[in-house]
Amino acid sequence: MVTLKDIAKRANVNVSTVSRALNDSSEINEDTKKMIRAIAAEMHYTPNMSARALTGKGTMSIGIIIPEVISGYFAQMVNFIEEELKAQSYSLIVGMTHHDYREEIHYMDVFAKRKVDGIILAFSMYKELEKSLHTMKNHYKMPMVLIQTFKHFPDYDYIVVDDMQGIDSAIRHLYELGHRDIGFIADQISSKLRFEAFKQGMKNSGLKVNDRFVKIGNEMFEEGGYLQAQELLNEKEMPTAIFAGYDHMAIGAMRAFQEHGLRVPEDISIIGYDNIREGAYLPIPLTTVSPPIRDMTRVGVKLLLDKIKEKDNAVIQHVSLKPELIIRNTTGACSKRNGTD
Repeated sequence: MVTLKDIAKRANVNVSTVSRALNDSSEINEDTKKMIRAIAAEMHYTPNMSARALTGKGTMSIGIIIPEVISGYFAQMVNFIEEELKAQSYSLIVGMTHHDYREEIHYMDVFAKRKVDGIILAFSMYKELEKSLHTMKNHYKMPMVLIQTFKHFPDYDYIVVDDMQGIDSAIRHLYELGHRDIGFIADQISSKLRFEAFKQGMKNSGLKVNDRFVKIGNEMFEEGGYLQAQELLNEKEMPTAIFAGYDHMAIGAMRAFQEHGLRVPEDISIIGYDNIREGAYLPIPLTTVSPPIRDMTRVGVKLLLDKIKEKDNAVIQHVSLKPELIIRNTTGACSKRNGTD
């Protein structure tokens, strides 16, 4: 294993100069830093992170806890966070929970014991985490930021997305197109997050929620959307438009409607949520509510690194960001077949 002493010998400087250069010390001029970094890279030098942690210098690693990467939404989030951290010479460790709060607690403990410099917790929706968050803060002194949390923990930095505003804009868009009978499909998790906002959006537009047009199942992703759309198709009447808990469910529903001979958007309009990358490239590009993932990750990383670099920073910041309605081809004027009122 290459050591600082080996690099110092090659560079013809002392070990302390190598150490300060690799730690970007202002005491070392830029030319010397570049020369030492080039030699370290050529010799494939790897810092001893355990030793760094023991000396209080940190491990230059961040842990992120996310539900999954199957949908692509969280993969996109991880990609943006990794880009932000890499620019600051940090590495990223990922833990996936599959929407189980016990796994969130588990990964917080694992990351703390591995002495990461900070933790990002994404998409938290469980009050049961409060005790573990308290342990992270008061026992481990672990800097943490919660991104797109659905439970507000006032003692911690967090970033939320205004789902109410985003879904209200989706319902208002459908209303302006003449739709009055608007359905809702979701799985159990997304319904907990977005059904109340859907009901409020309907109320804001002067519309009533028809319980027969609300279908919530256990299945997730495209399969869930497909099956919940089939449930709608079994009803005597159909809504003229659908709001889906997230884009993958909207895609599954589109398949079910197509198989039944319904055209999107001529016969039924559909709006999703998340603005996944594939949505713009579907045969019928998907209208969706787009949360500001890039902004969330940029703000989240900045808040976390500020906490890491300023140990005495006790300021708690709560940031709310606005989503945007992206209008594409799956929404259109209410058809004469269904009427407008």
